[in-house]
Amino acid sequence: MPNVSLTFNSALKDLVLSSFANATRAIALVAGLAFSATFVASTPAMADDLENAKAFVDNLASNAISILASDNTPEVRESEFRTLFIDNLDMRRIGLFTLGQYARTPTPEQKTEYLELVKEFIVKIYSGRLTEFSNETVKVLRASPKGKKGTQFLVRSQINFTTGREPVSVVWWLLKDGDSFKVFDVQVVGIWMAQEQRAAFASVISKNNGDFNALLSDLKRQIGEAPTDTQAAAN
Repeated sequence: MPNVSLTFNSALKDLVLSSFANATRAIALVAGLAFSATFVASTPAMADDLENAKAFVDNLASNAISILASDNTPEVRESEFRTLFIDNLDMRRIGLFTLGQYARTPTPEQKTEYLELVKEFIVKIYSGRLTEFSNETVKVLRASPKGKKGTQFLVRSQINFTTGREPVSVVWWLLKDGDSFKVFDVQVVGIWMAQEQRAAFASVISKNNGDFNALLSDLKRQIGEAPTDTQAAAN
């Protein structure tokens, strides 16, 4: 006589395993569909962000070239660059980033002064450096996401020279800011400018035994010695 108990237990086991397998497949199918739906839904948004990032850089570069090409006085051009930089660069984040390992060194009062000096430093130093590109054009090539959060983008471009010089590669690191973007860093011929500045600031503090006031003094010196755009062009 067959063992009814064993037969029943075996059948029950097969039923449970079959149900489990079906349930697993169902969960996998639902998860797959959900992932596909999310991917499809996010693709148009990402495509829009990439196009908007390219448009942002194109507009920023065009405005900079327009300022450089104008017949305004150096003082007026510097004022226009100040507005352009403050509106389009994430000054606070750049300032905090360039402190690197010394981010917690300054007192609140020193940090406030530092952030104001960094803003002026960027305006003075980088508006002067831009004068060498006054007769050139910037061509935006492509944009790509940086990271997986969809809030950072890299826009690749190149400066084309009217003199026949080889084009210079420029990469813009953008942070999404609401419906627009802010520049966090710019890479020129392979060198990230904010990262280079961070190393320079760290060197000043380190050489002065961790004295943060030494950096403040150095920034004031560089701001005071920064040439006007006409002087920079002459050099």
